Amino acid sequence: MAPASGSGRPPGRRGGARRPGSLAGRRRRPAPAGAPRHRPTHTHRGGGPGRRGLRGRGARRHDPHRGVRVRPARRAGFPAARCRAALLVAGALLAGAGGSLRAAPFAYHTYDSMVVQLAQLESDHPELVEVFTAQDAYTLPPDLDGGVELEHWIVRITNEALGFAKPEVLLVGTQHGDEIVSLEVLLALADLLTDSHGTHPWLTELVDRREIFLVPMANPWGHRHGVRSSPGAEPGTEDMNRDHPYDRCSGGFCSDTDTLSTVGAQAIHELARRHLFRVMLDYHGGVELILHTWGSPLHSGNSTSPDDTALDALGQRMRTYGGPYNGFLPVGTANQLLGPAYGPLDDSAYATTWDAANADPSYPTEGWRSLAYTIEISDDKTPPASTLGGDADLLTPGGLEDGYVPKHVRTALAGIDIAEPYLVWSNRGAIPSIVAAETVIPVEWQVRGCFDVDETRVRWGSDPDPLNVFENETPTQSQTGGEPCFEPPTSFSDAVTFDEPGIYWLTPTARVDQALLAQGNPNPNVAPQSFVVRSRTETGLLFSESVDASEVNTITGQLDWGAEPLRIEVVFAGGFLFGDGFESGGTSAWSLTAP
Repeated sequence: MAPASGSGRPPGRRGGARRPGSLAGRRRRPAPAGAPRHRPTHTHRGGGPGRRGLRGRGARRHDPHRGVRVRPARRAGFPAARCRAALLVAGALLAGAGGSLRAAPFAYHTYDSMVVQLAQLESDHPELVEVFTAQDAYTLPPDLDGGVELEHWIVRITNEALGFAKPEVLLVGTQHGDEIVSLEVLLALADLLTDSHGTHPWLTELVDRREIFLVPMANPWGHRHGVRSSPGAEPGTEDMNRDHPYDRCSGGFCSDTDTLSTVGAQAIHELARRHLFRVMLDYHGGVELILHTWGSPLHSGNSTSPDDTALDALGQRMRTYGGPYNGFLPVGTANQLLGPAYGPLDDSAYATTWDAANADPSYPTEGWRSLAYTIEISDDKTPPASTLGGDADLLTPGGLEDGYVPKHVRTALAGIDIAEPYLVWSNRGAIPSIVAAETVIPVEWQVRGCFDVDETRVRWGSDPDPLNVFENETPTQSQTGGEPCFEPPTSFSDAVTFDEPGIYWLTPTARVDQALLAQGNPNPNVAPQSFVVRSRTETGLLFSESVDASEVNTITGQLDWGAEPLRIEVVFAGGFLFGDGFESGGTSAWSLTAP
């Protein structure tokens, strides 16, 4: 069955009706006072999903001529009763559970209790969470189990108040229905990110700076029956992780299914048609490994991918941060550690876009240049509940209640963090907004979302964009090797002095990860192709994807990265500077004002 074409949806536009399955254009909320304003290199244009989620909110569009919101016509073919019924069932189950299903230690979920937990997640955090189904967004059929419709649920987590132009990450669970531990990792991750927002600085940064998409149960039919397979052309015969549109045939052999014959694979493909995923993590069970490309017979042997340096670096970081529970995980290519397979998601997510000669031409997408991994969680596909762990000390490898779930929540966080570099002030709140000339101002910062800090310094000048237009900078610092960008990141510091009165803008800056361009024995012999590597080693518009002209996603590369600039007013001792003039009146209190 071919995936939905995406036609027939209401036209989307910035600030207008939300289009199915691409949540980029959802109507923005104003940022709270003092909130950081990011300048990400990934931008969206157009509308978001016209759908009704678990909150029961219909898609709305803004009529610029009348100044009122009107409800658009419901998309043809979507039974509105479906999500209303899901909401009612979820609400009833939630009430019966006392309002919460969260508990430590972690426990297994059914399809129904997963839907309840997603309802609670969206209800508790409407500013951070959007929940929808592939059936609603992409008009895909549900999996059928007798008279029961099993939908494919998708979760998007981001701080909506800060917009949607952010690097995107995709995490997938339960492609194989009997590997149910993967579902628990993604549900625990969603809880952690949302519950910690605003209280844990690093997790808050991730939710503020990323769009995180979760497909926690890609194979609901298989999960319900406790089997590996998925409904396809013949129910119960299809392997979803052999169903993706890369290397379907090589060496005279072909996968045993038609491309995208399973609804779960179609749902993932529809996401990739609308988004540019920097990182894709596909969670499984049955062995304990971190696998990356290559994993197809097309590239068997000792050959590596063009992005092997980056793939190994992130794999090793996930191994280390995942920690020692039941042993540190081996990291390597799927071909080396597990053996080749046709049509797996990891190779497809990495190469479908750029290695067109070996991709199914019927299913083009610009969204697959991901650093992609198959992460095998546990030797047992359904490990005992006692080994899942709990949420106490969850971020600490080897922590108090460590287990398979905390271990792989941490591997997921490592993958989310690396999507794009970012700099964080360490002492912004302590820097005065008004200072006397020749005052020494200490600056402290961290560089994150990277592997190596090749160069870092402080830049300042009279332009509000000191990253690119500056008059002064401090000497260069650097730190390569080890983990200068990750838990815990290195703290850099320097000091600046302003000699003349005026209005100045100040920011720490960094150039990172140029060593990711290094290659060994790439097959094919081309430069690195991933969004992650190219967006930090090249400049200008690199990638653009749109389902139609009303919505465009782009990635722009840059070499230098900066924190949000800080505005500082420099005055003579005993006076204040107003615009181009000067007024006496004493020095200012040391208080920060946001730009």
